[in-house]
This record gives sequence, C-alpha cells and structure tokens, in this order.
Amino acid sequence: MMPRMQMRPLMASLLALLGLWMALRPLPDAAVSLSIALAGQEDISSSVLMAQFVHFFSNTLIGLSLILWREALSRWLVPQGSGVLVSPRACMAVGTVLMGIYFIAAGTVLLGEFLAQQRPNASAYLLGRGGTSVVVGAVLLLSSAGGSRLWALLLKLRSAGWR
Repeated sequence: MMPRMQMRPLMASLLALLGLWMALRPLPDAAVSLSIALAGQEDISSSVLMAQFVHFFSNTLIGLSLILWREALSRWLVPQGSGVLVSPRACMAVGTVLMGIYFIAAGTVLLGEFLAQQRPNASAYLLGRGGTSVVVGAVLLLSSAGGSRLWALLLKLRSAGWR
C-alpha cells in the first residue's frame, strides 16, 4: 500500500531545497574570484568581475526568493487536496516542474550575465546558453503532466516484461 502524503508541504520543502542549492552553489566561485582579484594574483577584467557578480547576486536572489515564497509557489503548483497517494507518476510530475523552475532560473542568470558584460561583442555563448535554458525550462514546466504520463506508461511496459 502506498503512503498518503500531503503534496503541498512536499513541494514547499523541495522548493526550499532548490532555493538553498541555488543560493549556495555560486559561493565558492565568487569567493575565489574575489580573493584572486583582491590579492592581485591575476589581472581579471572588470567586465568578467561584473559578470561574476551578476551571476552570484542573481543566483542568491532567486534562491532566497524560492525559499521565502515556497508556500505561495506550492499553493500555485499543487492543486487543492487533503492528501494524495505518492506514486512514481506524481513524483515525476513534481520533479519535472522543479527541473523546469531550475532551468528557467539558471537561464535568467546567464542572460543577466550576458547583459552585464557591457561590451558590443559580449559572449554569444551566454546568450545562447541562457536562452536555451529558459526554453528548456518552460517546456519542462508546461509539459510536466505529459512527462508523468509517459513515465507511467514506461513503468507499465516494464512491468509487462517489455525491455
């Protein structure tokens, strides 16, 4: 028998973990870049430092926003209900939504870095990677229900002996 679980608290917890990860992930890179620049060990251009600052600041801002707005976001993402059976299909849908949110947030950070470079020949790589990440995130977010149905079909085929 599958356990019954409240999906909104689960989603809120997962959003908080995603926010924590986004806020802390760029910390080592920012600390190293800052210490190298302050120590004068390497000549780092102001454009590169500005892009790294935007990367750190926007990741931290998005991460803290996810943590602070986790309850409101979980109410928006998960329909009203007292409890649901936790199934692979439901977990797949929730995971797909979270991956979509991550890709959109990471793409937004990269687009911010692209804009922060303030050069006419700013890296097309950042623009392409950021735009692609936002599109992939939007597709994941909008197709989360379809992805969970596909996962359920694959599980049925596997249990029927098809490999």
